[in-house]
Amino acid sequence: MNITKLFDWSYLTHRYVTDGFSWPMRIVLLIIFIGALVFAWQTAKKIKKTTSSHKRLWEKLQVWSWSTGLLGLLLMFFREARTIYLGSRIWLLLLLIIVLIWLIFIIYYWKITIPLKEQSRASKNDFDKWLPKKKK
Repeated sequence: MNITKLFDWSYLTHRYVTDGFSWPMRIVLLIIFIGALVFAWQTAKKIKKTTSSHKRLWEKLQVWSWSTGLLGLLLMFFREARTIYLGSRIWLLLLLIIVLIWLIFIIYYWKITIPLKEQSRASKNDFDKWLPKKKK
């Protein structure tokens, strides 16, 4: 694979797709996109079981994986069907870049935001245990 072609604008945005993906690239992309769809299905089960603050994380991961899987398969189909303009290499490259950035934000939420929320909830519960309770 020639990496320098990724910096050639006419190569990335060529409107007439001359050929589809190579077989190793097809297999890798299918594993990624079908794996994302399977992960979306698994997160749906996790959302039903989880009642803690991690439920929002599983919802974010579910939206991410449905979007990644469906849009990725759609762009692969456009490429293989040699659709004019929609089969350009730039669309799949942009999708992969956006998906990676989106995943970084989700990991940030998981590693930074959720522990801060749990810590503030624990300190609030610790403070509230000393307050007088309302009589019924």
